[in-house]
Amino acid sequence: MITVGHSDLASATKLSEQNSRAKTALEIASVEVSSGIRSDLVTATAGDLGKLFAIDRTISQLGSDADAIQLAGGKSALAQTALGNIHENLVEFGPRLLSAVERGDAQSSELIASDAEYALGAVVTALNVRYGRHSIFAGAALNQQAVTPATIVISDISAIVAGATDSAAALVAIDDYFYTPGGGFETNVFAGATQDGPPFRGADGETIEYAQKADSIGVRNAIRALTIAAVASNAPNFLGTSDQVDLLREAGNAAIAATGEITTLRETLGFAEGRIENAGARNRSMSAVFELERASIISTDPYEAITRFEALQVQLQAIYTITARLSNLSLTNYLR
Repeated sequence: MITVGHSDLASATKLSEQNSRAKTALEIASVEVSSGIRSDLVTATAGDLGKLFAIDRTISQLGSDADAIQLAGGKSALAQTALGNIHENLVEFGPRLLSAVERGDAQSSELIASDAEYALGAVVTALNVRYGRHSIFAGAALNQQAVTPATIVISDISAIVAGATDSAAALVAIDDYFYTPGGGFETNVFAGATQDGPPFRGADGETIEYAQKADSIGVRNAIRALTIAAVASNAPNFLGTSDQVDLLREAGNAAIAATGEITTLRETLGFAEGRIENAGARNRSMSAVFELERASIISTDPYEAITRFEALQVQLQAIYTITARLSNLSLTNYLR
């Protein structure tokens, strides 16, 4: 009796199966070598995928926080620049105008005051600045401009001054316009929302209020000072009178006071900017920690991965060699 081992067909089938497994393993090893990431996360986590999923959720949340921090940082920086522009339009204007008024230089007073309309236009432009689609000074109304054109407030105050009997009556009416709830400023000039703009809220519960609004007292006072100066410089009923001098003096004093108030707004905003930057630093630090922890779980050892890849290459080459030899076998060759 002749005992026969595995048939050629059985051997070929077995080699084919080994070839498929080796090719699959080699492809996986190739991906691990190129990506540095283990393909079998169950084995990598010792069967505990919960920790890895928790780390991934944390990293995702930190990424969302990073986006929010970037938005808050960009908006607050732009608001700081805008307030700086407003400050620049006030810081020299007030002292120059008041100095000319107090020394009785009517020509210089009117000349300096006539520049107020241009300064007011610059202030309005600064207040209507946008960060992307977000209006910076419009409060919660992120898609709206903060204030209307300077011509509107000048027209309103011109009408008030024209109808006043003296400077005292004009200033009372002007103050009603700017400071009375639902008055002219709030209905005709400020175009934003009564609610403040959204603050930054971190995942850890930290809230940073940084939003600025064009209806704040400091901004109102800046617009008021420049508007009074612009209107008083050519008010027909007060030209060359002591009432005009009184209005110009008020404009100078108001501009000086508003300069200090804008400085205070910038300081408050600067404090919020510092907190936003600190939040960003913490976010970057925590992100790095969790990324390292994730990498320690799922990353492959480069030497181990390359060694396994090369071993699989050798194994696959051996299978090819044996398959090639088996394919050359025939009954004629066997009988020889």
